[in-house]
Amino acid sequence: MPDTHPRTHMTTALALPATARAVVGHRRRAWCWLGTGITAVVVGLAVGPGADEASIGWLRALAVFCVGCGPVAGAVGVAALVNSRRIRRAVAAHAWMACSAVAIPPSQGPPRVVLRHPADGTLIPLSARTVAPRYHLANPEPRGVLWWAGDPRTGGVIAPPGGKHLVRVRPTRSDHVRRRDVEAAVRHGLLARPAPPQPHLTVLESADQAHELDLSYAELAEAARRFSRPGTDGHLARKGPDVQAVPWWRVRVLLEISQVRPAAVSAVFAAVMLLLWWLWARYLQNYIPLLAGILSAGYALRFGLLALRAVPVVKALHHAARAPAPVPKRYVLLPGFDDGLVLVLFPAHGGPEDMPEASLEVNPPGDPKHPWQGMPPPVGTLELRGWWDSAPTVVPWIDGRPLWPRYPYERVNLDDHRERDYFAALLGRGQP
Repeated sequence: MPDTHPRTHMTTALALPATARAVVGHRRRAWCWLGTGITAVVVGLAVGPGADEASIGWLRALAVFCVGCGPVAGAVGVAALVNSRRIRRAVAAHAWMACSAVAIPPSQGPPRVVLRHPADGTLIPLSARTVAPRYHLANPEPRGVLWWAGDPRTGGVIAPPGGKHLVRVRPTRSDHVRRRDVEAAVRHGLLARPAPPQPHLTVLESADQAHELDLSYAELAEAARRFSRPGTDGHLARKGPDVQAVPWWRVRVLLEISQVRPAAVSAVFAAVMLLLWWLWARYLQNYIPLLAGILSAGYALRFGLLALRAVPVVKALHHAARAPAPVPKRYVLLPGFDDGLVLVLFPAHGGPEDMPEASLEVNPPGDPKHPWQGMPPPVGTLELRGWWDSAPTVVPWIDGRPLWPRYPYERVNLDDHRERDYFAALLGRGQP
């Protein structure tokens, strides 16, 4: 019988369309890994003997590469299929619950979190079972909330609010580590946090309820202060270069957006491998450097094409950040979806009943390891620098530091139900 949490109206987590799409996508990627591994082994075994007899060195090296790497890709695919099956079983048997959460920094290995059950306040210590590139999905900051579908005794699935990115979790194994994680969560104030809004409105909220959503400055400011987590704001450990005085490639965030660094690294590695093969390995009929160089050249081409589109955008942002005439605005800073932040902008001079003028999704201020370090206050005033033409390109400055936008400046049209749904999701009252 499907599990239904007493404070939600969602039958199971799989009933949420975003979660259902995530499950299908996870299984599809698992089959791709398995299919790639099987294909590589078949190609290597089919081509290898003939290439060896014909003394075609590069083809023989390719066959060896396929036979060596194919089983690895196949094993990844099998493990991903098993993980996908367990994820689907959890979201098909349990409802989503929004839980206050604290991340426990691990000394090594996968991340750990402690959830607070929204009904009875039980603390649930869990360990993520996923690959390193997805570790950030188990971090509840800056909202301090994760969605949970599962059983504290056997594990289940967690996701950032919205249910789109699924991470399988298991109960932390060691009793000692569990006690230590719970004590750390209590020290971080997990027991004192209010219960977050539950995701039942994601399914049942009617159009009338959505229309009654209060998006005034006072309401959004209260929500921003509620979502703000102690200890996430403050000064950056290392101040970056002055944007007004340095070229764009000296600014870390802009360099990451531009994709120039991975393109350059891949191109240099490809050149080194190809030169190594030409000067030395080809005389020994060793074609591994040649294959590595060709593969790296493919990555360099891919990132280079991305950079061709990204560099003009980065230059425009850098130019806008140095614009001479700032426009003051009041702002409310809300946690966005995935790992971003959303600035909701209001007229500089107004009252608590003012409605939003515009919104802007921005990157967190910190570095990749500590993205929430240096967070500005959740409510305040800022300066918008940029160019206000038909397609505004602006950069917000708060306390003398820029927050680099991810998407263009967008004016808010509250008559559009899609925008009201977007704000409802930001406030935890709907799906994005």
